[in-house]
Amino acid sequence: MIDIRLSRPEETPAQQRLWKAVFGDDDAYIRLFYDCLGGGLQVPVVVEGGVLVSMLALLPMALSLPGGGTASAQYVYALATDPAARGKGYGRQLLRWTDRFLSGQGVDCLTIVPAEPSLFKFFATVDFAASFSTRKVELLQNMVAAPEAGDFAEPAAPAAYNAIRDRLLAGTPSVRYPEKLIRLQLGLGALSGGGLYRVVAGGAEGCAAAEYVDEDSVLFKELLLPPEAMARGLAALAALLPGRRCHVRTPAGWEGLKGSYLQPFGMLKWYNAEKEAQWGQGTHGYLGLAFD
Repeated sequence: MIDIRLSRPEETPAQQRLWKAVFGDDDAYIRLFYDCLGGGLQVPVVVEGGVLVSMLALLPMALSLPGGGTASAQYVYALATDPAARGKGYGRQLLRWTDRFLSGQGVDCLTIVPAEPSLFKFFATVDFAASFSTRKVELLQNMVAAPEAGDFAEPAAPAAYNAIRDRLLAGTPSVRYPEKLIRLQLGLGALSGGGLYRVVAGGAEGCAAAEYVDEDSVLFKELLLPPEAMARGLAALAALLPGRRCHVRTPAGWEGLKGSYLQPFGMLKWYNAEKEAQWGQGTHGYLGLAFD
């Protein structure tokens, strides 16, 4: 017999054991996640014979709609099923339960970032549609110019980062994060030697979130600057965060870096038909950090 429901506080250690078994993340990463999200974290689970065998975490956020207005959203994170319990459809059942739960709570939509391209097809079978893209570029750092006079990058606190981010994304269909999720990103970056940064380039102010994916490669999970200032901003960041390679993600419509290309990134499922109509088909929304 199985039970699908919200997890209980005493089941947090079981969640963490399942997370580690499925994803292999180290304990510092998992502790950081639970420390940042606190007691209000909602975790739908599948319990089989008294054992927690499948889970996902719901992260709260908001969606800025084209033409103005917002939609309430949740983000599916850490969808995991015990390898010994796979093949029983628990992940699909958990997502369907989550649909009923969130629509009953009045949430407008649900987002997800597939961990690999093949999973776009799976999530389409449970009514998600590809709705978020990023513009990506991969460079050797010796291809990045030296910083120009007056340009710089410096660490930013979560509240300051979020204020810059929200200002720059005004008018762009995009996800807006509560400060606790920006704190999570700061911690994730710090674990690898990166962090959150304020960037000033060509007289424009922007922001960037960076993580080292290995000792030689820096991922700028988002770089937000007016397109004409992006190359100068990247130069300032590269001087602060050395490495042989850098990978940069920016909003789909911001073509500020040569050689960039559009890449599907996230998916969206609507519960509110009116706001779905406002979002419209073919919108390349910007999901940004994704905590991937």
